[in-house]
Amino acid sequence: MKISILYFILCCLAPSLRAEDPGMKSIGAMNVQLFFATNEDPAAAGGIAKVVSETELKNLRGIEGLDFEHYRLMGSDMPDILKGYENWATPLLPSKEILVSFQPIRKSGDRKLQMVLEYWQSKRKVFSVNPILTKGKTLYFIGPEWRKGRLILGVKIEKLNE
Repeated sequence: MKISILYFILCCLAPSLRAEDPGMKSIGAMNVQLFFATNEDPAAAGGIAKVVSETELKNLRGIEGLDFEHYRLMGSDMPDILKGYENWATPLLPSKEILVSFQPIRKSGDRKLQMVLEYWQSKRKVFSVNPILTKGKTLYFIGPEWRKGRLILGVKIEKLNE
């Protein structure tokens, strides 16, 4: 008799144990790009570096204070933005030497999202900011010096669900 009652209670609780976590819901996708800027030989970036598109080059050269001759795309990643969890982007796959963590704080309308954004290099947090990102608009962060140049992080919300 006790076993049947226990079995009945377990069967009643089983659906709630399999309920979806609302924090795991994807609310969009973010494009994270890592650039290398230098006035020296751009080959210092290594074999993984790619030539930057004309549009991106125009945007990078338009940033006040960035007077570099050469820009190269080191890598990019487009992870989902989860509603209630910290998310990670690895723009230099398969290396985990440079990571970007981000977590949504609040949504402002249908095109803006405030986030906690952290740049990690060699398992050490280099900087943390709380920007308000606009869908489709790239926000650039000037990173640390690297190989006689500078790393630049570009983040953009590609998709933002209603």
